[in-house]
Amino acid sequence: MMKQNNVLDSEPRRWSALTMALARATHQLLDEPTILHDKHAFDVLGSELARKTIADPYVYNAPMLRTMRAAIVARSRLVEDRVALAIGAGVRQVVILGAGLDTLSLRMPAGVKCVELDRAESQRWKLKRLEESGVTVPPDVAFVPADLSEVSLCELLHNQGIDAALPTFFSCLGVLPYLETHVALALIRQVSLYPSQSEIVFDARVPRESLPPIEQWMDDMAARSFAAVGEPWLSDFDPVDLTKTLFSDGFGDVECLDADAINTRYFWRRRDGLQTVGGGLRLYRATVG
Repeated sequence: MMKQNNVLDSEPRRWSALTMALARATHQLLDEPTILHDKHAFDVLGSELARKTIADPYVYNAPMLRTMRAAIVARSRLVEDRVALAIGAGVRQVVILGAGLDTLSLRMPAGVKCVELDRAESQRWKLKRLEESGVTVPPDVAFVPADLSEVSLCELLHNQGIDAALPTFFSCLGVLPYLETHVALALIRQVSLYPSQSEIVFDARVPRESLPPIEQWMDDMAARSFAAVGEPWLSDFDPVDLTKTLFSDGFGDVECLDADAINTRYFWRRRDGLQTVGGGLRLYRATVG
C-alpha cells in the first residue's frame, strides 16, 4: 500500500481521500483508454504532489494499487453515468456525501445545484489546493462542513437550498466503510425519504469471511493500512441482506455490482488488462420509488 508523503502533513484530513484522488489522477496517465475523464484530477493534489505524480506515476502502479485504481475509477464512472442520466431526466440537485477530493461538483453543468458534505478540515485543505491551482469554484456549488455520523440530511440540505420535495442525486463513495453499521443504514434511509427519481450510488464492504482466501489476504492488507493512519473500517454488509433492506426502505430499483460485473461493464477486453478484483467491496445503485 502507499506510504504517507510528508508534503501532505500540513493539515489533518482523511488519508483515504488522498488515496482515491491519486488513483483518479494516475488513471489519466497510466491507463488506456481512460474510462473517467477528470480535468481537475491533478488540481486537488496541490502543485507539488501533482508534479511528482506526473513525473513518476509508476510508483502507484503496484499490482494491488492497480487493482484498487480500477475499482475507484469504475465507481466514479458509475456516478458520472448516473448523474448524466438524472440531469437528462430533469434532476437539478446533486449532493456529494463525504466528498473528500472528488471533483464531480466542479464539472456540473450550469443550473445544477451541488452540495458537498465533508469534515471542515478536509474541505479547507481541498479549497486551498483548488485556489493554489487557480480553479474557480462554480457559483452553484456549496462546500458544507458536516459529520455524516451525526447529520440530519433533510434539515442541513434545506438550509443550503436543496428542496426535499424535488428529486435529488446522492453520491456516497468511500464513506460507508468508515461508519458504524447503524449509522451507515440511517444515512441511506435518509436518502430514501426524498421523492421518486431520487438516487444514491455508494459502495460498501462485504463480510471478510465471505471472501475467498486470496481476497481475504488483500482485505486484511488494506484494512491494516487504513487503520494505521487512523481510518479503521467499521462496517460491512451481506449484499443480499442489504439489497432487501434497500427495498424495504422505499428504494424501487436496486443494483449491486461485484468485481465481475464491474469488469464486464468497464474493463472488458482491454489491451492494458486493467481490472479489479473482489477485494471486499460491492458497488450499489438505488433509486427511490
